Order: sequence, then C-alpha cells, then structure tokens
Amino acid sequence: MTPLFSANVTYSIEPYAELVRYYRQRWEFYGHSAQDALVGAGTAGFHIAPTSQQAVDEYRLAFEARLAFQRRAGLPVVFESIEDFVDRSSALIGSPQQVIDKVSRYHEQLGHEVIHLSAETDGVTVAQKRRSLELFQADVAPVLRKQITSRPLAALSGRKEVVV
Repeated sequence: MTPLFSANVTYSIEPYAELVRYYRQRWEFYGHSAQDALVGAGTAGFHIAPTSQQAVDEYRLAFEARLAFQRRAGLPVVFESIEDFVDRSSALIGSPQQVIDKVSRYHEQLGHEVIHLSAETDGVTVAQKRRSLELFQADVAPVLRKQITSRPLAALSGRKEVVV
C-alpha cells in the first residue's frame, strides 16, 4: 500500500480535502477499500503555549518573516494576518486545546492518521520551541491518540517493523 501525504501548507483545508477525496475515489476504483487508504497531513506551522494569545504573540515574528518572504519572492499571499493564518491554515498555533480541536476538525475532512509537525525554530526561541514540543507530548498527543486511531505502517505494508 502506498500512503498519501497531503502537505496542507499553502491554502485553507478545502482544496486539500478535495484532493484526498479524489485519492480515496481512485483507490476504490482500483479495487481497494476506502478504509484501507492511509492519509497523512502536514502543517503550515506549529507552536503551542499555555494560552492562545501567548502562542500567537510568540509566533508572530515567524509569521511576519514568512509573509515578507512571500511578498519579496512574488508568491501569492493567502493569509494576510497571523489571526487569519491561525484560523484558516493548517498551522497548529494556540493552546493545547485549540490544537486538539483543529486537528480534530482537519481529521473530519481528511481522515488522516499521520500528522507532520513543523519543528522549525525560526522566530521563536529554543526554549519556546522546547516548551511547545513538551506541551504537545504531554497535553495534545495523548488526547489525539485516543480520538484518532492510527494503524501502524508496518501492518499496512505487510512488514513486521518500520524503520524510522
């Protein structure tokens, strides 16, 4: 089985959800069960803090640097403000509960079992990034593991183990 990984980094969820639905349709067309399709999802950014306002404030410099780069490079700007970016993009920026809620909303659209977290440190301190990852591990990951079942890749590929 070949999984699909949807980057989800440039636009809101709608075009990505449409592509995943098409992938599942084609998967079924070729004789496979839709439930067997393995989907992964990326994120446009990642930063967790104890409160949503703290997370946004800490991530603001990283967002502004990306926005300036997009404009200099002549790339389309989809999200004009950090608030819009947090609200409509796949970025996981906020309190632990906000991140859980957003991943759950995206899961409703994509049915993904695997998620990629952007662990870049541009715009935040190393201590802030470490705290963000620790909050994810302690407060977010356990909830997501209960809410979203994920099959081991080894079981899907017929292998006995997966080397990471």
